[in-house]
Amino acid sequence: LLTPLSASANSCHYNALGRLVCSASGSRSSGGGSGSAAGAGHSTGTRPPLRYVYTSTDPTVGDCHYWSRRPGGIDAWDAANDPTVIRIVNTTPVCPRASATPAVAPETVAWEVFRSFSLARPAPSFEPADAGITGLPTFLAAANPDPVVHTETLPDGRTMEVRASVTAFVVDWGDGTQQHYDPARALAYPDGSATHTYTVKTCDAAYRTSHPAGGNCHPNLAAYPVTATYTWTGRFRIGSRWVDLGTLNRSATVQYDVDEVQGVLQP
Repeated sequence: LLTPLSASANSCHYNALGRLVCSASGSRSSGGGSGSAAGAGHSTGTRPPLRYVYTSTDPTVGDCHYWSRRPGGIDAWDAANDPTVIRIVNTTPVCPRASATPAVAPETVAWEVFRSFSLARPAPSFEPADAGITGLPTFLAAANPDPVVHTETLPDGRTMEVRASVTAFVVDWGDGTQQHYDPARALAYPDGSATHTYTVKTCDAAYRTSHPAGGNCHPNLAAYPVTATYTWTGRFRIGSRWVDLGTLNRSATVQYDVDEVQGVLQP
């Protein structure tokens, strides 16, 4: 297990622990992940890393293997697949180029690139920040991420652009209310459109059962689970015409306490 692999195996070798280690074009990466760009950033052509091992049969060499950026093969970054990856790399040669680039529909390639993007999740903030107040609106703000863009050169030489952008923003306020908002309008107080007014405060179990005002609390929630969701829409083009791919959702849930203010008569 300590013998280096041949150069044809993408400069892979086994370390002292017997694990497969490869260069940037191989199966291991210190950074992890498979996105071609940060979800909140803008890529200008960074390609997803070679991560997946595929097997094929070539008329000349027989059974062989090749590395790909497209999901669907054996994920070499998953440690559970190490025995399989080691066996394939050690027992089969690297496929000739013709066998390693089978014909794939451009839409399939575009979808797999879109799926490989590291798409940002919302990072919601609230006003009031620490706890809402019943009868008064709570504002939720979340930055609208920049589009993610990747340029891919197809086997036939054509250039394909894949783009992902946030097209919808949905908030589940945790009290049975779900609302859709313009992603560009989820701004901080007082300008944002993502607002909600709670009618019932939240309390911990001890307060609900022991305090005289416990009956005013939500019957079982110590805080409302507020879930914010970005809908990312993928598109691609070869030339000037854009083609829709579909959507992927990314969500984040935050526990949000709600209090109440009561007026008290003073003598």
